[in-house]
Amino acid sequence: MDMLGAMMTFGAVLFGLLALYLPIAQMNYDQYGVRVRPRKKEQALAEGQIQKESAINNGLKALGEMVLTTFPQVADERTRVLLIHANYRTPAHLATFVGIKTAVVGTIEFMIIFNPGMDILIKILAMVGAAIVAWIMPNFFLSSHVKKRQDTILLELPTIIDLLIVCAQAGLGLLMCIDKVQKETADTCPNLSAELEQLIHDVKVFAKSVPIALKDMGERCGVEDIQSMAAALISAESKGSDISYPLKQQAIALRDKLKRKKEEEASKTPVKMVPVIMLFIMPLILCPMLGPAVITIMQALGPAFGGGQK
Repeated sequence: MDMLGAMMTFGAVLFGLLALYLPIAQMNYDQYGVRVRPRKKEQALAEGQIQKESAINNGLKALGEMVLTTFPQVADERTRVLLIHANYRTPAHLATFVGIKTAVVGTIEFMIIFNPGMDILIKILAMVGAAIVAWIMPNFFLSSHVKKRQDTILLELPTIIDLLIVCAQAGLGLLMCIDKVQKETADTCPNLSAELEQLIHDVKVFAKSVPIALKDMGERCGVEDIQSMAAALISAESKGSDISYPLKQQAIALRDKLKRKKEEEASKTPVKMVPVIMLFIMPLILCPMLGPAVITIMQALGPAFGGGQK
């Protein structure tokens, strides 16, 4: 019995020591990056965003690669820029997107060709018009996705800048500030955290300076505020001044911009509410008020127009 109690006590003490040691070990593991092999997330970051494997994606990618091999000019610069801004930056994503557009055009053309109720001339005109519309339509969905992502980045940017200011005032260098902020904001600001991780990768692998890598990040995201912040940091670095001051000015300007944007959206709300009120609210108010009067008038005027009861 005494032996069992001693073993239980030893197990409890060992469990408590492990519970205290694991957080410290994880912190040192993240801080110094001592790894036998890189993490899957870092591998995906180094190779670009990895596309999900599925039969549909593989088929669309194969179709897009065939189209790009035959007609390389279909991948225009505008499409490439939109894919980069949407965080689809590998050749596989470009091939898949071209495959989607080709599949949509082919499906619509197939439906028009095998429609027996259309004349030949109408079929030709419909095929040309449908092909143009079907080829351009996916770009609108991609542009919408890019706009949502850029809005999310703008909302995350003030938080990132504030944390960079805190780290800079604590005496850390710009690269160390970005590294620290990237690790702390992986859950709260996922889009900018991933972009900052790509920035750190560019600095360490391609030997870029941090402001230049930050400018490249702004071009990848398509956000002008990041590019202006990079320009301010380049100027501060060339003069050897403190980087916290331009960051503060950038944070103030960005918050003023977001505030004005919200005020503009709030001022447009009454105009947007007019159709909703006229379609859904006014009938509910007018039906109980005017309904009995309309019925009475119809009953009174019905005999005059030959519609009364005999």
